[in-house]
Amino acid sequence: MRNLVTRLLVPALLLGALLTACGGGSDSASKPYDPAATAQALLDSTAFSQPLDAMSLDLVCGPLYNIDANNVTDSAVYTSLTAGAEEIAVLTLKDEDTAKQAMEALRDRVSEQTEALKDYQPEEVGKLDKAILDQKGNSVLLVVANDADAAQKVLKSLDS
Repeated sequence: MRNLVTRLLVPALLLGALLTACGGGSDSASKPYDPAATAQALLDSTAFSQPLDAMSLDLVCGPLYNIDANNVTDSAVYTSLTAGAEEIAVLTLKDEDTAKQAMEALRDRVSEQTEALKDYQPEEVGKLDKAILDQKGNSVLLVVANDADAAQKVLKSLDS
């Protein structure tokens, strides 16, 4: 009897684990980020040690991220006033495919910042190593914070 239970229980547990792992949901199933609300919640948190200033869309899309402004329908972007690495970028794009391209641009931004700051401000590189990059539907997010765990808690609280 014990052998029968073991033979049935193990496959059932494995099947359950597989179904749970596959049930994580896709980007399109997630509610997109609200740029203004997300950025404000992050700014109000204790995640940042540097003052951040809002950036205009022309700077965001051009030199900062190299994203076509015609593809951005809403945004909230804040960067450090002290030339440090801390940054918030929440962008809503016209569709999910464009958002995927924007995610690549945000990844490139992190890589470029890491390269630029490694000799100039090496203490900032650790923040970039813990950068939060995420896509939800047609929105993308980049957070480079002094306290990445605190930023992550804010983002989780917005999901609930």
